[in-house]
Amino acid sequence: MKELAEKLAGIVKSPDPQVMAEARNLLERLYKMNQRWNIPSLQQFLKERQRELFM
Repeated sequence: MKELAEKLAGIVKSPDPQVMAEARNLLERLYKMNQRWNIPSLQQFLKERQRELFM
């Protein structure tokens, strides 16, 4: 989980659809993992990254 979060943190907003698809995939995987573990700081990180990358 930590490696996926670090990888997501390293992605910058890009016009490249492949980069954004990878970011979306990482967000989905981490959201699913966090449904089981319910880590508030991870939830906040995911929300922030989603806003930064897709809004």
